[in-house]
Amino acid sequence: MSTGGLTVGLSIDSLPPEERSRRYRELADAAFYKATQTKDPKLHSQYLGLAMGWHAMALELEAHLRHLTQLEASQARLRKIGKEVKPHQ
Repeated sequence: MSTGGLTVGLSIDSLPPEERSRRYRELADAAFYKATQTKDPKLHSQYLGLAMGWHAMALELEAHLRHLTQLEASQARLRKIGKEVKPHQ
């Protein structure tokens, strides 16, 4: 979002996946830190819930990235095999 030429915020969804995962982990760490700093049991629980949510999002995104990497490698192998195999005429 921009206000008078000044950038106010950037959607986390617009970040590359690796950067987004890193940001999720930073948010999880920040929420966990807040949980350790509060004496209020309700706030403590809420911050821990936030930390777990951000951590889960990072894990899910990282698993998705691993899956895509494996899929791309498989497709590359299939393309290579397809070029090596000549059809019988």
